[in-house]
Amino acid sequence: MNTTLFMLEAGAVGEKVIEYSNWTFADRVSEALSVSLLGMGTVFAVLAVLWGVLEIFRFFFYDLPKRKSGEVKKEEKTAKPVKPAPVSAPVAAPVVNTGSDAELVAAISAAIAVVLDKPATSFRVVSFRRTGTR
Repeated sequence: MNTTLFMLEAGAVGEKVIEYSNWTFADRVSEALSVSLLGMGTVFAVLAVLWGVLEIFRFFFYDLPKRKSGEVKKEEKTAKPVKPAPVSAPVAAPVVNTGSDAELVAAISAAIAVVLDKPATSFRVVSFRRTGTR
């Protein structure tokens, strides 16, 4: 089945018929690349215009009202570092042997590792004491 594609190209002089069946592979690839680049360029240009419109909106509806009302202060422009709260030292609990609680020791070890931000192998849970009944 031999299909021939035609395209009418309108110009200043008149209409010209282009027959695609006579094109070589390089011509077809060249045309495909130019159409792809034109499409991507159009999308990129529209995105750039939208970004510009959003920046203008931000200036008029966010920055300008803050400047008029005097909400922008020097303290807000220069951020001061926040000191972390002091951490109290852990208190040792008396030794109570209630049997085999390997899962509980593993959970306590994992919790301590998370709080201290150290690997669980850097310390050892020697004992624990239950407080209250469940």
